[in-house]
Amino acid sequence: MVSSPTVLKSSIDLSLKGEFYNIGKHQEPPFSPAAFYLPPQNNNMLYIGMSAFTVNSAAFVYNNAGVLSLSITDDMIPKSSPIRLNTKTFGVIIPQIAKQFPGLMMKLLVKMEKTPTLTFEPNNATVQATTTVTAFAIQPNSTLSPLFVLNLEASVSARMFVSEMKLAAAVTLNKMDLTLDKSNVGDFQVSALNSILQGVFKLVVIPTVNVQLAKGYPLPTIGKMKLMNTQLDVLKDYILIGTDVQFS
Repeated sequence: MVSSPTVLKSSIDLSLKGEFYNIGKHQEPPFSPAAFYLPPQNNNMLYIGMSAFTVNSAAFVYNNAGVLSLSITDDMIPKSSPIRLNTKTFGVIIPQIAKQFPGLMMKLLVKMEKTPTLTFEPNNATVQATTTVTAFAIQPNSTLSPLFVLNLEASVSARMFVSEMKLAAAVTLNKMDLTLDKSNVGDFQVSALNSILQGVFKLVVIPTVNVQLAKGYPLPTIGKMKLMNTQLDVLKDYILIGTDVQFS
């Protein structure tokens, strides 16, 4: 509770601070929750407002724990895709890769460089992420030969929904911008890699993220609650969940 409950004639307003934190080391995120106020509503029994602070605190914890990274290999890409993680595919755009590392499979390491940031605007939830993409050639003895490192700025849209007693989401890629950070295979046009990496993100990264987001995060409950007639609206700086409640 961040303030005393406000008791009105037909409702009770509770002001709560919802935050994710590492149970081993509770570290406050370097940003503060913004105040917001729920609009008058009387169609449902319960209304829950959740600010972007709560979601961003989760991103802060996960990023500090080093879990917001993903290793991508060719076996993770659908067999029907023309995009393959090998030096032949990348050699079409960067010929020196095919010459120096002929016939080898590749591995990509996608790692967050800064904590992703979620913003809420009316009917729109957007995540901005800054990552690095490190490409390796996989040698026959399984050692990794570094090829290049890219800086990647990505924007994704998030569709949020309530599943049972959990808040879940699914994301889609809006755009991504690439710049070259380091190359072990000489200079090349980074923009030429955009279509390949967009394909990798849409085929592997986004589906992997969505599997985790679909598991959902528990909403605050009282006793054995069941939500009914639930609706979710994305508003400025927060989401509003209106629902009826059944106790068992």
